[in-house]
Amino acid sequence: MSENILAITGPTSGIGRATAMSLAEQFDRIVLLVRNLHKGEALKNDIEKKSAVHVDLIQCDLSDLSSIKKAANMMNEQYDSINHLVLNAGVVSLTRQETKDGFEMMMGTNYIGHFYLTHLLLPLVLNSEVKQIVVVSSNGYKFSPLTAPYFKRDKFNPVTSYGQSKLGTLYLMQALYDGYHKQGLKTTAVHPGAVSTNLGKTPKNERFGNLVYKALDPFFLSPDEGSLSTVLAVESPKKYNGKYMHNGGVLRIKKHGSDMEARTSLITATLDVLNLTHL
Repeated sequence: MSENILAITGPTSGIGRATAMSLAEQFDRIVLLVRNLHKGEALKNDIEKKSAVHVDLIQCDLSDLSSIKKAANMMNEQYDSINHLVLNAGVVSLTRQETKDGFEMMMGTNYIGHFYLTHLLLPLVLNSEVKQIVVVSSNGYKFSPLTAPYFKRDKFNPVTSYGQSKLGTLYLMQALYDGYHKQGLKTTAVHPGAVSTNLGKTPKNERFGNLVYKALDPFFLSPDEGSLSTVLAVESPKKYNGKYMHNGGVLRIKKHGSDMEARTSLITATLDVLNLTHL
């Protein structure tokens, strides 16, 4: 019988850390896809203190396509299957930045990075017994319809750019469901709520970011509270298959969030920029 394996991106802080800690005992092995190996080691130690689960660390910077490719190659060499893939990592940039490959940072990391990783790991997921992908999206998508050009824009607004990256992840979930549910793939997108994490606090804007977080802190959920939607999705793959969910309740998606033409246009553009023929 194959190992029961969960892989998660962005697990070293915030809801990713809370998710990994909450779910660890339910699995034989948990794969932590981390940008910072030092933080990954600290999390690994914390998980192993409370659980007998095997914990593997794989370096994966979602803002760097070459790092994603290297991580996926390692996983395809080490594992025969992945039961649950949780696309949790996210970045909020309060200032205009670009990824190593020249994409706007939030779109490049939150959406393109996860799209590429999913493409590379999908065979492992489909080869498992459960076959689940959970996408951590956000209701920020509501304020930001997507139009071309998608990945490099002259104007920058942090709220709009973040929302568009999360709309991209919502479209990714829908495309995965439409394309692979007949093969048994179960996909769910979740809205975690407004969670107090380290998102946005980059070295370039830490002072500004701290001011924003101090002002908004009374309205934030804790990481444990924010991880609940992801945990519920992992625990009930069939129940939330093809749905957008928050804390166990299925959310109604706004019109532009389920626009097939807009989704197809974005997916096609993404495949083109990544030189892929299919998701």
